[in-house]
Amino acid sequence: MTVVEQIVARQVDAVIVYESASVIAFADHDPINPGHLLIAPVQPYASFIDLPADVLEEIQSVAKQLYIRLEQKFAPDGISFIQNNGFFNELDHYHLHIFPRFKDDHFSWQCREGGIRKVCELSELFTDF
Repeated sequence: MTVVEQIVARQVDAVIVYESASVIAFADHDPINPGHLLIAPVQPYASFIDLPADVLEEIQSVAKQLYIRLEQKFAPDGISFIQNNGFFNELDHYHLHIFPRFKDDHFSWQCREGGIRKVCELSELFTDF
């Protein structure tokens, strides 16, 4: 049973901010910033590609609602979304992170060597894509 399923079953405590028959949203137990939330399907779909269209649509709708609520509650400088699949999905259960961002929060995107790529290099990378 995934941790999300355990939260749905009330076997693990969580601060739940949204719940329906298909989707649940709750506070991240290891937040990047105050207000960090996870939105997940109730069923244990492993990745983005596994989500049924109606569940994905509800997750997106919930994300939009929570975005507005996070802006009202935390007055951030921005809001970020992150979603990991495969090896990088620590929960083995699809979930979308949504969290307030602040100018001094020190959260950053770490780029690989080489920096910004030329369009011709990118074009080669996506040949036959």
